[in-house]
Amino acid sequence: MKGPLSILLVNDDGWDAPGITAAYDALTAAGHEVTMVAPAANQSGRSMASGVESLTVTQPDPGQPKYAVDGTPVDSLNVGLFGVLANDRPDLVVSGINLGANVAANTNYSGTVGAASAAAEAGVPAVAVSADTDTDGRADFADASRTVVELVDSLAADGFDGLGRAGFLNVNVPAETATRKAPRGIRVARLAAGGPRTVRYEQSGPTTWTPQFTYDPRVGSPSADAEELADGWTTVTWLTASRVFPNSRRKQVDRLVDQLEE
Repeated sequence: MKGPLSILLVNDDGWDAPGITAAYDALTAAGHEVTMVAPAANQSGRSMASGVESLTVTQPDPGQPKYAVDGTPVDSLNVGLFGVLANDRPDLVVSGINLGANVAANTNYSGTVGAASAAAEAGVPAVAVSADTDTDGRADFADASRTVVELVDSLAADGFDGLGRAGFLNVNVPAETATRKAPRGIRVARLAAGGPRTVRYEQSGPTTWTPQFTYDPRVGSPSADAEELADGWTTVTWLTASRVFPNSRRKQVDRLVDQLEE
């Protein structure tokens, strides 16, 4: 696929977050036609949640194709796909750039990944992009936005082969590249098993329970996405939106049903 692409840009951090702004600026500078439709406020951790009520949609940056939706990341995606661009389906959905990594089981809760998954479910090629943070909570959005442009160009050259209902890509860019003169590069990695973030709730008042979080950036096996990202690699992971169980589990489910019928 040659020429400028029509790209729908979404996220979960909000329409004016630094990550989506960096992605928008980089993709438009590369010559692509970018329409941003993103939550009006931070909607992190909303996964694929969406509603059926009417939504308030504004254009907070007059003259620019930027829309702020009073809803979730998937609400924003749907407004973009089936509203703003209903008569001009985009070539690609880019979700991000998220502040913080989305690896391992975090992908189940991420609004960034959720929006990309919903796009794939609708048959539109999609990529979720996240930038890991350093010990001060900062991310290298400049490096991540360069990765986005390079990845988009590479996918377009291949005609977005395989992307859509079959699956989408989840990309994580390490924070370490901000200070390293020679980034380690990009690797394909499988999704790590387990969750990097664990939570414990402690009662802090008569009716209040406060969460205490811990984070293990190296959860899973050495060759999976969390470990590779922690070692300084940009990771690319294939994910699917399908909930269809694999054939390898069919006999197990059949046995369960047989037992229930006895």
